[in-house]
Amino acid sequence: MSGKMRLFISGIMLLALSTLSTPALADSAKGKALVNDYCTACHAQGENGKLARISDVRKTPEGWEMTIFRMQHLHGLEVDGDERLALIKYLSAEYGLAPSEAAPFRYVLEQRSYFVDHAPNDDLDALCGRCHTNARYGLQRRTEQDWLKHMHFHVGQFPSLEYQARSRDRFWWKEVTTKTYKELGQLYPLQTPEWDKWKASEANDPTGQWRVVGHRPGLGGYEGTMTISRDGDYFKATYNLQDLNGSPLSGDSKAVIYTGYEWRGSGLLNDTETREVYAISEDGRRITGRWYESAHYDIGGEFQAVLIEGAEAQVLLKSSDYIRIGNSKEITFHGVGLTGKVSTNKGLDINVIAQNDTSVTVKITAAKNMSPGAYKVTVGQAVAEIIVYDHINSVQVSPAWTIARLGGGHTPPVTAQFEAVAYMKGKDGDVKIGIMPAQWQALAFNEEAEHMKDVDFAGQLNQQGQFMPASAGPNPKRKYATNNAGNLKIVALIKEDGKEITGKAQLIVTVQRWNKPPIR
Repeated sequence: MSGKMRLFISGIMLLALSTLSTPALADSAKGKALVNDYCTACHAQGENGKLARISDVRKTPEGWEMTIFRMQHLHGLEVDGDERLALIKYLSAEYGLAPSEAAPFRYVLEQRSYFVDHAPNDDLDALCGRCHTNARYGLQRRTEQDWLKHMHFHVGQFPSLEYQARSRDRFWWKEVTTKTYKELGQLYPLQTPEWDKWKASEANDPTGQWRVVGHRPGLGGYEGTMTISRDGDYFKATYNLQDLNGSPLSGDSKAVIYTGYEWRGSGLLNDTETREVYAISEDGRRITGRWYESAHYDIGGEFQAVLIEGAEAQVLLKSSDYIRIGNSKEITFHGVGLTGKVSTNKGLDINVIAQNDTSVTVKITAAKNMSPGAYKVTVGQAVAEIIVYDHINSVQVSPAWTIARLGGGHTPPVTAQFEAVAYMKGKDGDVKIGIMPAQWQALAFNEEAEHMKDVDFAGQLNQQGQFMPASAGPNPKRKYATNNAGNLKIVALIKEDGKEITGKAQLIVTVQRWNKPPIR
């Protein structure tokens, strides 16, 4: 690659965007031919037709993107945009992951700024999770012997592994070459019934009209429709959406579907460039995932779509999840097939204001003498749940702990978005009421943060619960001229009946991150 490292800021998403103006891809025969042309020079073909290393591994599209990047950076592979995408499409189809195999780790594929990264055990968390997410190896499948080769590769590329933090309590090399590779071979084997079944199945056709709902943290829900059509080997999605206040959220995108279900798209929503990481369900009738702004992976929305044709009646989104005892409230239910009779449990009085196939608006009154708890609302065959509460007992801030990153230069800040979730006491513990408006405040988390005046320098928290970090340092106005990092306590306050109920979270404001692989 002429010695130049091609940086990938958002990995497969950047790749998808860069190919929007190129001709449509050829069929899988092109990908197979390219593998034979480019890969067999180093990866020998055995008598069984399998290629050394390549045929012993299965990965997500992002995983194969990272592999090709490494081949370019370290081994001089030269491919253009069309060839690169054809290779990834072919490798993801032949050596991909089944939907159920990728499902536990979708949080890292969806580029979430906050997630809980779980390891199967503490040893793997220390041996692998100290340098990258545990999802990174969880999104791979290898033979036991290839897991061992993978350990050798790690030491070859990073010979100082045993001297890094969280590794000095063990003999890393001895452990991974005698025990860990066998464990990974059992946890994440190459051959699985799930992959055999998925690879043998017919690919679903996603074209048609879809009912869409979602949630944008800090901004609330949105709903509408999406129409998917074919555009060569790509798929085009046209969105006609609006938030729950009626403001439009519309645009379109162009996507590639890898492995029969992995939707990767780039487009515009309200003239803002976006990226899409969705998964199509195995029956082809539901799409779930996340979209986010191309320049800010931390800002986006949860996404759920149901194919309208042949869909069962169902409620997908409510304008509100709760009502207080003795109060009346208008609530709109969004979904499909919502033309049936509207009814509910005793104690709730419902008057239908407007109704069509995709939404029902009702006025609900909760009687003063009814008991708090969950109550069903049915619309024909569709069933939803409304929480009736008497008073709020506690507030939890979501997420309870997260990080934000300073911005500067060509690296944008990574924001943190918080929401206040109210709870009441139930017979078996706390019962979630729902997200409520709150007053927000940032405080010093501890004495050291107070001493360093972190609140003054780390950034600003607005009244929608979004924290915007400051610019990267050093800052001559700070003690020691340090940067604008900080350790903050985020407080949400909800007032009810003259009482103040608060919830708290911790926010670490830290430095920029320049290495942004598709799978962290």
